[in-house]
Amino acid sequence: MAYSPRSGKKVLLLMLLIFALPVIAAKLILSMNWYQSGVTNHGVLIDSQLHYQDLGLTNPARHTWQMAYLLPQDCAEICQQQLHLLKQSHIALGKDQPRVMPVVIAANEKDLTRLQDSGFVLLAAPELWGQLEMKSFAGQDFVLIDPLGQWVMRYPTAINQDELSDELKGLLADLRKLLKLSRVG
Repeated sequence: MAYSPRSGKKVLLLMLLIFALPVIAAKLILSMNWYQSGVTNHGVLIDSQLHYQDLGLTNPARHTWQMAYLLPQDCAEICQQQLHLLKQSHIALGKDQPRVMPVVIAANEKDLTRLQDSGFVLLAAPELWGQLEMKSFAGQDFVLIDPLGQWVMRYPTAINQDELSDELKGLLADLRKLLKLSRVG
């Protein structure tokens, strides 16, 4: 075989194409937002550091993780289901139950009177709602709070029963992962 300059250029061009094609494809995939990142958590991570102290509250269950529910002023059917599923989620933790405390946070004490015998830690915080609305929280959100009182993740309001059960399954999965990795609480 005789060497020709033309075949050398083809080989060089082919080699450049082989190495450049994956870079071009990756750039295209990322710029078109076709790639879904490998996020394993189900809730929304709370970016800003938010503690009970920042909200003017004392931590109702120190040294334990907390599954908090932000009780709306009008507790309709979906709210009742969320409270029931909060209790069931706590039971579903099994051996990790003592490490987690279910907490219900309401705007006033009157909303909490019907929950006195529910087994939840109850916290009335009227000034809290305005501060939470500024941080894009809503009534009926679930929140995971670490043993030091920092609000870690929130789970937005579910519209229907299917979304609600998926939301709480995600909350349990995230909580189990945090409990496994946590050295505190």
